[in-house]
Amino acid sequence: MNVVNLAGRIAKDPEIRNNVTTLIVATDRVKLKDGKTYIDQATGYTAKSTEFHKVTCFNGLGQAVATRTKGSVVAVGGAIHYSTWQDREGITRYGCEIIADRIDFF
Repeated sequence: MNVVNLAGRIAKDPEIRNNVTTLIVATDRVKLKDGKTYIDQATGYTAKSTEFHKVTCFNGLGQAVATRTKGSVVAVGGAIHYSTWQDREGITRYGCEIIADRIDFF
C-alpha cells in the first residue's frame, strides 16, 4: 500500500506549469538525544528538525492549491513517487515527490 499523509506548512509559493502545480511542504519532528527529546537552548522550546517534501498536484486540485501562499498550513494525502533521469551531462539523477490526491487547508 502506497499511502502518504503529511501535515505542515507551505515553504514557498506554489509554482504552476502546464496545469501541474508543485509546492514544497515543510514538516517538523522532534529531535532526539540519547533517545529522549530535549530543549533547544537558543529558543527554549523542544528541539525540532524540519524536512521539506515536494508535492505535485494535477487538474482542479492544482488550481485550488495555486491560490495559497507561503506559510499556509496544509494536510496532504497521496502517494510517494520515485523517479530517475539522465541530466545533460549523462549523470543519473534521482527524485522523490508526493503525488497529491487530497489537500486540506487550515
